[in-house]
Amino acid sequence: MEPSAEPAVAEILDRPDLPRGPLATAWPLAALALLLLLLLRACAALSTADTAPFDPAAATRQANDAALAALRGLPPQPDIDLAINALNAVVINFTSGSDVVPAEMGTLLDEAAKVIITLPEGTRIEVTGHTDNVGNPTANLALSERRAISVCVALQARGAPAATLAAKGVGAGRPVADNSTESGRFYNRRIEFSAAP
Repeated sequence: MEPSAEPAVAEILDRPDLPRGPLATAWPLAALALLLLLLLRACAALSTADTAPFDPAAATRQANDAALAALRGLPPQPDIDLAINALNAVVINFTSGSDVVPAEMGTLLDEAAKVIITLPEGTRIEVTGHTDNVGNPTANLALSERRAISVCVALQARGAPAATLAAKGVGAGRPVADNSTESGRFYNRRIEFSAAP
């Protein structure tokens, strides 16, 4: 019998180029710990940003600065769509339960009235009041209508033709944001302008 060829046995070589000792295993763990720390810090920053209190006064100021620029930037005789878009940038932050237009709205309402005056004769604009869902729905409906009427009266006092404006209240029936948050309720308490047929 001939001797059979034995299968080749893989030789295990001791590789001198691989580092040995505690540093060889410590650096990957340190890198992993650093990545975990950075991830936790990022999550904490997101959590803090999400819980920052909503500032309605700051939101109103920011929106109305943009609204004033939009109203003043309209051409001398804007078309109705441009005018409506600029008017809808205005934020009237009524005191809770009140239909009194805040005094600080004077400059914006002056500009809004100037725009309405330039619209073609026969133009009709519907001023719609909205509320959040806090409180009694019937009371909110009445409040939203009173707020719309207050805005119409304020615009008429600044020269906007009474025949151009119509007031309507819809209460909490058409929210644009989530009523479960303070900021959502703020955005739902609004006045909207639209072209009436």
